[in-house]
Amino acid sequence: MNTEHNQTASAPDQIALFPLSGVVLMPFAHIPLNVFEDRYINMVNDSFSNGHYMGIVQPKVDAKDPVPADTEIYKIGTVARIFSFFDPGEGAYQITLQGVMRFKITATDISPRGYRTATVDYGPYVEDVLQTTEEDGPGRTQLVELMHNYLNSREIDVDWEAVNGASYAALVSSLIMTCPFSSGEKQALLEMTDPTERARMLIQLFHMSLSTDQGSTVKH
Repeated sequence: MNTEHNQTASAPDQIALFPLSGVVLMPFAHIPLNVFEDRYINMVNDSFSNGHYMGIVQPKVDAKDPVPADTEIYKIGTVARIFSFFDPGEGAYQITLQGVMRFKITATDISPRGYRTATVDYGPYVEDVLQTTEEDGPGRTQLVELMHNYLNSREIDVDWEAVNGASYAALVSSLIMTCPFSSGEKQALLEMTDPTERARMLIQLFHMSLSTDQGSTVKH
């Protein structure tokens, strides 16, 4: 049985939306969330009768979380399933989401329970569920070297053993989600076709950032 294609078939066309500033979720990747606002508590509860699915999207402008209901959002996001759930009994849920595949929003609404909902089209992104088996890809060595310089310049710690053991696609996804790029840059990376395209853009972003860092240290 091909569970990947089953996920495609079972992902609903009507989903709840969870807008998060500066956050994208890549297919197969995980993200932990602390859910505390009433409308999003409702959303999580309701998702249990909708296959445990919800959509992660970004607002188009910088907005503090929780994002106001009238904030404009990007049309491309990622449908996710609740991977783990914990209710500590303090009026908040601790959940982990697993990305499944991207979608394009065709219509939006507000649920009577207070959260956004959307009608979505998965058609352009059905290949997302086919996890690549490629262990290396164009530019991996350069990508890791630039990543090392970029993260060191920002004093960001990383598990290099995990980096070296990660597949090409997993490495690219992790960098997109964890590096402090702008919301627009993360969105552009999310919308690219495949890991190789995303890696090329990551290399460009690392080069530009490191060049800016070097320029800022020049004394006049």
